[in-house]
Amino acid sequence: MLSTEDQDFISNEMSISLASINSKLSEHALLPYRAHLESAIAFFIRSIQAQNKSGYLFSGSSLQPSPGQVQINNHSAELSEVLAGTEALPTLDSLRYAFSLFARNGLLELFTCQENVGWYPKVILSKELRPNDISELPSLVTLYRGTDIAEHNSSSYGQSWTTRKETAYLFAFKHYVGQPSFEISKRVILKTKIPKEHAYFSNQTGEFEVVIDVGKISHVEVV
Repeated sequence: MLSTEDQDFISNEMSISLASINSKLSEHALLPYRAHLESAIAFFIRSIQAQNKSGYLFSGSSLQPSPGQVQINNHSAELSEVLAGTEALPTLDSLRYAFSLFARNGLLELFTCQENVGWYPKVILSKELRPNDISELPSLVTLYRGTDIAEHNSSSYGQSWTTRKETAYLFAFKHYVGQPSFEISKRVILKTKIPKEHAYFSNQTGEFEVVIDVGKISHVEVV
């Protein structure tokens, strides 16, 4: 079981939903390996804390892994040998990847470089993530999201949207083809409008992403 200190670090420092981790580790196939995975998480956190205490500062020009990354990756490699051939290995790798990103450049890297295919710890932003280009957005932003109709039916929307309908189309109908839960008949593109002051992050290149406070959504339609 994760300590209270580790739970606080995960939720407060990393903005990761503890429920997303607990739900994953509670899966029947992972229960025999839960202690191994929780021990790995604790080690990852200690590595990041030790790195921070040492005064490490991220340098965007450096291609070298951070000290915390080195420890995280080495520990994961050793544990991978123990868990080889088990259901726990993909989960360990997702955890390693997430904590390694955070070790390198904090929440910015953890959020912007997260995996969209397969399980990944759910990151929930509750404050502005910088740097961003929110100032370049119009006062009222039109946004799109490619997702499953179940999300709309439950009104439980994800935070990541896009200003480009074409990008939402790719997420709705292309990116997740081949995933077990993918059913093309249930895929949709959603549309909403929201004042830009309710945006936590924006990057109007690549996927033209805007991350929003979903509690401020007033109306969503299927397009």
